Amino acid sequence: MGKRIILVGATGRVGALTCEDLVKAGHEVVACARGASKIHARQQVEPVTLDLHDPLSQVTDAFGKTHADAVVFTAGSRGKDINQIDALGAMKTIEAAKTVGITRYVMLGAMYAADWLRWEQPQVKPAIDALADYYVTKNMADQYLISSGLDYTIIEPGSLTEQTGTGAIQVEPDGPGPIPIPDVAQCLADCVDLPQTTGRIYNIIGGGTPIKQALTAEQ
Repeated sequence: MGKRIILVGATGRVGALTCEDLVKAGHEVVACARGASKIHARQQVEPVTLDLHDPLSQVTDAFGKTHADAVVFTAGSRGKDINQIDALGAMKTIEAAKTVGITRYVMLGAMYAADWLRWEQPQVKPAIDALADYYVTKNMADQYLISSGLDYTIIEPGSLTEQTGTGAIQVEPDGPGPIPIPDVAQCLADCVDLPQTTGRIYNIIGGGTPIKQALTAEQ
């Protein structure tokens, strides 16, 4: 049976594809974005204007009207407004979900962002140094979610590419690497229906293991 999913950042590169994957899986999507007019309303997709700069009370009100079962967060500022969107914006949606009784939350992160103790490793450091402030804000959002009490999953991909998806990934590689955007979107959408992913953080790059198999493999 399909669920009702709040998708935050539904017009982004990952968010737009995640929306399509959720629809294919039979879910209803409350597609939230600042520019919601760009979203095509249809039977399983309800566009909702949501600005993460708005006060927490407004974000909470918006969530409360959806009667949703889960939140999938894919919003990002692409480096232009990291504190307000990637950190505080994410934290607002976490608090809003808690307030309105949504317990399932899937977040798009960045590779190794949740584990700052790895940032000095030689194979990781160059990628972190290139986006140092961004990684700090993503770590803040990750840690806030981990400590929120919600049933969370965090998908932390390597460098996003515009290539066609392969339907396969590698989990916990030795270092960063590329991954097609469609495969990241598929991971986020699949997590909604995979209870085995709850409470887990996945660092992923392109690979050879089918996505659902990779996500449900024992740690």
